[in-house]
Amino acid sequence: MMFQSDAVHTLQPAPAADRRPKSRRRALLGGVVMHSGGRFSFPCTIRNLSETGARIAFKKGQMMPSDFYLVDTWAGQGHRARIVWVKAAEAGVAFAESFDMNGITDPALGYLKRFWEGRVV
Repeated sequence: MMFQSDAVHTLQPAPAADRRPKSRRRALLGGVVMHSGGRFSFPCTIRNLSETGARIAFKKGQMMPSDFYLVDTWAGQGHRARIVWVKAAEAGVAFAESFDMNGITDPALGYLKRFWEGRVV
């Protein structure tokens, strides 16, 4: 399902890797993008990762919201993220906050907690 709103980010070229504040390690991890209070989500692949951001890949044509939660299903980490750049089927994201999915206590993030507890392992 594609979702489009005024929060969808416009396409911009990827930044040069040397402009990143932290180096990223290569990865091939399962992830989920969740936005709009949990009403919309889609799978993604985390291609590289650092403490401050990631590069994710997703289905071509998928609409990307500007702000969302990225769930790293392998590590059990959630990240409040924002788009830095987008290409056809990839995006660079910066993390505003990272947290353990098992430690969610904020009622506003109840949808993330329900997702995490209801996943098939």
